[in-house]
Amino acid sequence: MQAFVEWLRDLVPEFMKPYYWAAWNIYTSPLFYGMLVVILIFEVLRPAIRDQRVFSRSLAQDFLWFNVTTAFKVAALPAFLALLQAGYDKVTGGYRVQAWSDWPVWLRASAAFLINDFLQWFHHWVRHKVRPFWLFHVVHHSQREMNLFTDLRVHSVEYMISMVITIIPSLAFQLSTNTIMGIGVFMIWYTRLYHANIRSNFGPLKYVLVTPQSHRIHHSIEPRHQDRNFGVILSVWDRIFGTLYPSYDEYPRTGVASVEFGTGLRGFAREFLYPFRMLSRSSRE
Repeated sequence: MQAFVEWLRDLVPEFMKPYYWAAWNIYTSPLFYGMLVVILIFEVLRPAIRDQRVFSRSLAQDFLWFNVTTAFKVAALPAFLALLQAGYDKVTGGYRVQAWSDWPVWLRASAAFLINDFLQWFHHWVRHKVRPFWLFHVVHHSQREMNLFTDLRVHSVEYMISMVITIIPSLAFQLSTNTIMGIGVFMIWYTRLYHANIRSNFGPLKYVLVTPQSHRIHHSIEPRHQDRNFGVILSVWDRIFGTLYPSYDEYPRTGVASVEFGTGLRGFAREFLYPFRMLSRSSRE
C-alpha cells in the first residue's frame, strides 16, 4: 500500500503536491474541523432560510459528494495532473512568464490570482451557456438546501474540466508551492463559506467579493435570477460584463426547476448518471 501511495505522489507535479496531500489528509487536519465548526455556527445564528435544518438529509447527501470528490482527488487526480502538465509543456514548450520572474512573490501571486479568478468566471459562464457542460453543472445546482458541502457537489467530469483552467496560471507564473497552497486554502474555505445557508452580504465587501447572498442568487430557482453572479471569488467580473444581479438583499430558494434526484445512494447514482443519460437522449433526437 505504501508503495502505491508513493507512486501516486510521484505522479503529481511538484507545485501541486501540497494541494494533493491536503486532500489525502483532510480528516486529520485541525483546520478542517475548526472551519467546519465556524461555518455551522454562522448557519445556526444567521440562517438565510430559517426553516432549513443545519443537519439534514441534504447535508448528508452533499457530504457524500464531498467524500467522493476527495476520493477522486486522491485516486485519479495525480495521473490527470501529470498529463495536464505534460500537455501544457508540449503545447507551450514549457513556457513560463520570464518577464515577471523578477517581480516580488506577492505581485506574481496577485497577478496569477486575478487571471485565475477571471478564467474561473469565464469557465463558469461557459458551463451555463454550453448545454453539455450545463448538464454536468446541473448536479451542483440541483441542491435545494444549500450548505457548506454543496461546494463539492461537483461531478468528476466537471471537476477535471475546471482543473484544466485552474492550474494554467500556476504553471505560467512559476509560483512556489507555499504560495499556491495559501491561495488554494483560501479559495477552498471561502467558497464553502458562501455556499452555506448564511444570511449575509458582507456589507461593503459585497462590491468586491462574492458573498453568501450573491451566490444564493446564482443558485436561485426563480427565473428572474437565472444566469447571474458567476463570480468565484471576486464580483468585479460580473460587474464589468453585466451579469451582476443588482439587489443585495434577496435570499431566494435554490435548485433547478423540475430536477430533483432524491437522497442516499440511489439519489447519488441518479445525480452521477444524469448528464450521461441526458446526453444520450439528445444524441438520439
